[in-house]
Amino acid sequence: MENKKIIALGFGTANQGEQNQLIGALNAIAKLTKTEVDINKQVLLPKNVNSLFDMKDNISFFDFKNYKSYKEYLYDLLDDYFSKNSFIPNVFIKVFNQAENNDAFTNTDMTCKAIKEYYQEHNLGNIFTTILTSRYYKYKYVDLINIPKHLLNFSARIRLLHNKELRKKSLITIGTVNNFSKELVDVKYKELNKKLDELKDDSEVGDLVNKLLAYKKQKAHIVFCLGGRVNGQEIRFDLNYAKRIFQDAERLKNTGYGILFVNGHRTPNDVSDYLYEKANRDDKIVFCNCKKVAMSIDDRLDNYWRIYSGRNEFSFRRMQKLGNIYPGVLGIPNTLVVHTFDSYSSCETTVAGVPTAISSKGIYIDKEVRYDCHNLVSLLCPKYAIEWEDFFKLALNMKLEPKNLHPQRLSSSLKVFAEAVMNRVNKINK
Repeated sequence: MENKKIIALGFGTANQGEQNQLIGALNAIAKLTKTEVDINKQVLLPKNVNSLFDMKDNISFFDFKNYKSYKEYLYDLLDDYFSKNSFIPNVFIKVFNQAENNDAFTNTDMTCKAIKEYYQEHNLGNIFTTILTSRYYKYKYVDLINIPKHLLNFSARIRLLHNKELRKKSLITIGTVNNFSKELVDVKYKELNKKLDELKDDSEVGDLVNKLLAYKKQKAHIVFCLGGRVNGQEIRFDLNYAKRIFQDAERLKNTGYGILFVNGHRTPNDVSDYLYEKANRDDKIVFCNCKKVAMSIDDRLDNYWRIYSGRNEFSFRRMQKLGNIYPGVLGIPNTLVVHTFDSYSSCETTVAGVPTAISSKGIYIDKEVRYDCHNLVSLLCPKYAIEWEDFFKLALNMKLEPKNLHPQRLSSSLKVFAEAVMNRVNKINK
């Protein structure tokens, strides 16, 4: 096996937002070092999982009896990985899982510890470990900690200020490292137009396609990009909120706006059902499912709530012909994207220069547990985004349109992260 330049190995995750962050980091390092990226060869996956996007369960230290059993499991995965690949990655990237709350710290440190020990025991050289989108923590086995500003509360800022060693290995960014850009939106928009043209007479999705084509012809457009629940009770995203935003959508529709709803992997199934069925009865409001649809009995188990199962499975399965229309629809001129404030997706669209609003009224988020969500709204609005309630009033009363907004574009953290990795790895190797 041969080590060429800087090659990163990502730690597989089943969560879509974390997958986007991981892919963005891998691509950024490859671009800076002028190497090619093969996502499925540069991500450590569970056995019998062939693609990052096929992962249904996260790998967690807490699913094992103790560190020894977790280490043995990871060693087995690494043995299998190196039996199939002839190169040796020298950078390891893991994404912090916000839904794990404090468990995420131990999970990260124990994972990085096992990776470092494997490299040492197998004489593979140094492995530089990184964690993306982390909160403040005194990691022992992480070499570079990416901490977005919205994940720093007052206490963490003070502690970081007084911990010189931790400051040295921390990379503070505005927003998340992600795989989003204006170029990506433009490419996906062209792909979407081609697909709509191909499927406009399709017997299964033709009606939806023609509804989307009519949506494109409206003078202005709003895309509601829905977040959703988590495993705990710190975020409550329910039907009452869905009814509230649909009422907003109806009022703006009556002023000439095209309205489109897209759900996400965390959107509760009852919310998806409600919005889809309401939109289905309205000629000028569109709903497109972007959530995986259950294909087996296991997919319908309660712990797989990130997979859609319910009374609209047949219709949602048909929609899969269109693929994920987000982010292609963001390329339509005069479009505003509305993110719910439980989601970090607003970091992506503000980087891409897409007019962005953040909807926070009506969603309960525990400020003590998930202060990051509240911080992100304060960080992005009004400089990079607008609060949805403000835009809604201005659009109704003063005919404001997305094209009238001129927000500052958020700088991408991709290059900053890649350069930090490259500089520190090169420094270690000197």
